[in-house]
This record gives sequence, structure tokens and C-alpha cells, in this order.
Amino acid sequence: MDAIDLLSKIDWSFPDVGNTGIHSLHWYPATYVSAIPGTLIGHLSAPGDLVLDPFCGSGTTGVEAIRLGRKYIGIDNNPVATLISHAKIAFPVPSEFSRCLDQVMREAQRLSSKELKSNHPHFAELVDWYHPQTLHEITCILKAIVEVDEDRLKDCLLAVLSGVLKNCSSQGRHWGWVCDNVKPKKTEIVYRAAFSIFMNASNDYINASMFSLDEAYANTPGQDRSRIRARGRLLREDSVSAMSKIRKNSVRLLVTSPPYYGVADYVKSQRLTYLWFDIPQLDHLSLGFKCFEKLRSTEAGARSNRTRHDSHQRYLSFMERFFSAANRVVMEDGHMALVVGESSSRPGTTESIIHLAIESGFDMQMRTRREIQLSRRRLMAKVAREDVLIFKALK
Repeated sequence: MDAIDLLSKIDWSFPDVGNTGIHSLHWYPATYVSAIPGTLIGHLSAPGDLVLDPFCGSGTTGVEAIRLGRKYIGIDNNPVATLISHAKIAFPVPSEFSRCLDQVMREAQRLSSKELKSNHPHFAELVDWYHPQTLHEITCILKAIVEVDEDRLKDCLLAVLSGVLKNCSSQGRHWGWVCDNVKPKKTEIVYRAAFSIFMNASNDYINASMFSLDEAYANTPGQDRSRIRARGRLLREDSVSAMSKIRKNSVRLLVTSPPYYGVADYVKSQRLTYLWFDIPQLDHLSLGFKCFEKLRSTEAGARSNRTRHDSHQRYLSFMERFFSAANRVVMEDGHMALVVGESSSRPGTTESIIHLAIESGFDMQMRTRREIQLSRRRLMAKVAREDVLIFKALK
């Protein structure tokens, strides 16, 4: 039985599987469960092959590719996504991370004993989201992190801090409220212990990172930490432009979930990170609010752009360019696996996506449905099910 036959017999809904460990580092909209890329990578590539995710989001595909001994390139033009993805495959040395975390917390505690003048450029808006003491604690943590000398450790700590910003806020409803800029009412402002929340999240992160690295060791005997790290590469750029820089016919498997038309706002969902990290010391991360406004206005298929009269056609035109770029990098007889969905309240796109992929030189090998759990569906604009599509590249 070949790989496609085996894959066609799987229940892709994975009803009893969720994302845990390193996969749960940071919330990100419309992510798929790790079992999906893990299964596809295991069946459609071999150790040492290059796996590409052109819409890598929070890095689920990358973690699975490296865990299974593959090389990996992840692409995303949202700098929050690449920050999260980097932290998941950075594999910091536990003793170094713990020492750095202790230094950060000591400095944050020292700063917290002072009455800091609030010179954050978005203080007036942040104070609407956070209790004053919580805001003060986050400010102290951020000030301490930006002084860290080692870039890998600094980025890991920033990713952890980004991941707790929503839980530290007083907006207790789901992420959609943050995405739509719905601030808590004055009567809902409550203190959240940011120091404790950040410390717990940091410890959870390093434990999950160690476990993830151990799995990579088990699947690639003889490789050390530096060689495992070197298998992963991230590009912060739009997918079509970035793929033009990847060597032709070098990708064995492209596995991704492209943005769904009119369903999610990937950039706006990370509003709090863009607010907090818009400081001069982090300019190199492109997390300022100017970048936020630019990205959200050009985001392919974004929910906030759905009312534009030409948004549906612009989305399909983008996908046409994407498939052309994908066919260039995927090697002959290599595969492209997509998880796609559409909202019942938006114009359909799945059939068009299939048509565009075939027109670009891919042969469809498998199409199967998967159901979306109710807990995830409320943030997916009436997307009740998705299609898992597998194509083979024809040259």
C-alpha cells in the first residue's frame, strides 16, 4: 500500500488530539493540530528531505519537521509569527535560559520597586487593557528583557512574554475581542500577577523545549543541538517573494494551511504584542504599529478586508501566484499538502484553489474532509470543516 492509500484511511479530524507542549507556547489564529503536519511529513518525505511551510504561522509544521529529522524552511510576513516560530525551534540550553531568566526577574523586581515614569508610546491605550500594577510589572519585565545580550535567549523570552500578554490583560473573553479592539470595561479591570504568570510560562517553555529536543535526538541519533538547530530556517517575508529565493526543485514536501478567505485576522489578533513591543530597542523585529497597520491592510484573505468589492478576486489572484511559486520549488514527484477551509457566510474558494493548483502543474492525489472541533470553530467564522488536499508536482 503506497503513502497516499495509507493517508486516505486516516481520520483527519483527530478528535482526541490537541496541541500540547511546545505547540502550546503562544496562541495564534486558525492553527492546525500538530498531528496533521506530523502525519503528512512522516508519510511523504524522508529524513534529510526539505519541508517547506510558506504560511508557517506559529511554527507547528517546523516543530514536526525537525522532530522527524527533516530540514525545514518556514515563511511568514507577520513578525509575531516568526518570533514564535523561532522560539519553538531555538532549543536554548536549559542552564543558560534559566540563568538569563533569573537575571531578568531580578532586574524586573528591582525596577518594580521604583516608580517608573511611563514613557511607552502606547501607554494611553495599554492602560485601557491592564490593571495599573499589572501594566507596571509587564513594563519592568520588558525593560529587563531588552537588556539581554544574547539574541537567541532574548527572542525566546520575548516570545514567552508575547504569549502571556492576553492572559495578563483584563479582557477575559476570547481572542476575537482583542482582535476587534474591544477593550474591557472600567469595571472589568482586575489585577493579574504578571511576574508569576511570566515565570510559570517561561518554565513551561524551557521544559517543553527540552522535551521537543529529546524527540529530535531520538529521531536523528548522533546529531547535537547545533546541528538540529541548523536544520531550521525562517524567512520573514511574503510567501511568493520568499519562494523566489529558494532553490528550484529543492523541496520534497510543501505542507501548509493557506489563509482562508474572510475568516481570520492573523495580524490583528496579535494587537497586544504590537502595542507592547513598539519600542526603539525592538525596532529590528518590525513589531512597531506602522508595520501592524501596513500588514493588516495587505493581509491575504483577511476577515477585515472581506467588505472590499474586489477582495475575493484579489485573494484568488494571490493564490494563483502562490501556486506558480510553489511549483517552481517543489521537486518532480514531490508533494504539496494543503489544509483549506471556507466559511459558509463567504464566497467559496476550495474548488477554485484546487483548479488553480492543477493549472499550475500539480496533480491532485487525495481529497478528504475533516471536522473542526466546536471549541476552535467559534474563532473560525462558521468554518465547520476543512479539506485536506494532497497534490503531486508534475514537471
